[in-house]
Amino acid sequence: MELYQLKTFVKVADEGNLTRASEALYTSQPAISGQIKALEEALGIQLFVRNSKGMLLTPAGRKLYQQARVTLDAADQIKRQAQSLQNELIGELRIGMHTDYDYLRLGELYRLISQQYPALVSHFLQSSSATVLRELRDDQLDAGFMFGPCRADDMTQFHLAQVPMRVVGPSDWVDRIRGRSLSELARLPWVYTTPSCPFFLLFEQLFETGEQPPTEIVWCDNEDAIRALIRSGVGLSLVKAADADRACKEGYGVVWEGQVPDVSLNLVLRKQRRDEPALAALIDATLGLWEVNRASKAVVHSLPA
Repeated sequence: MELYQLKTFVKVADEGNLTRASEALYTSQPAISGQIKALEEALGIQLFVRNSKGMLLTPAGRKLYQQARVTLDAADQIKRQAQSLQNELIGELRIGMHTDYDYLRLGELYRLISQQYPALVSHFLQSSSATVLRELRDDQLDAGFMFGPCRADDMTQFHLAQVPMRVVGPSDWVDRIRGRSLSELARLPWVYTTPSCPFFLLFEQLFETGEQPPTEIVWCDNEDAIRALIRSGVGLSLVKAADADRACKEGYGVVWEGQVPDVSLNLVLRKQRRDEPALAALIDATLGLWEVNRASKAVVHSLPA
């Protein structure tokens, strides 16, 4: 029995589907099936049964699932302990980037890490505020940036900044936007985000004062797509103040003068991993880049996800 077989067993159990498990583990479905079969032969029991919905754990499989997770966590702990004993910080960091790389100061962050820890390899991966917690729990990311507060009890967040937001509409809507009330804007088409996106909460805050929320809307969770829809004349939306300034400079947007709620920018990672050397290096570099005091900005929440 090998550790990679246990990892495959746990991933198939979590996903309940060979295809999704193979995608998450970056391997083929036949290879996944072969590993499960080899593990079942080594243990002498059947771990899964197939049905129309996918792969289900057998009673024996359910009993072994938790022990498998404990074993994998113990193996990871040994690996992290060994890394902490090394004189040179060696390893890899997978960092989820949820918005514009320039806005997150990617180049500066990379230089800070690579200059101090040249053997620490950084991977900057596209993510989103709506998916980053799942990707951290699934071990697809080591840390990630997100908008909005993190209220998961297994996560630590480091607050970096409050991001000012603006309502922006197409440039040829000047007469429909400038000097108008929020209730008048609500009668125009809007580009909304879905409830899983932190920006959705900003829409709710914007219209919580008794104003009638928009009824003619388009749904979109990607900032690039939101800007493209504004540029194309589809409707109004909430964007970062920096993007609003750029929309005006490039001539494709007009900004409403009214007050808009801001949103927090945070670095998030699993609470049990915050003291790992590589993640500690990332935290120090990120907080230094955003000029944030580490001790005062680490928040461990105790509310459910």
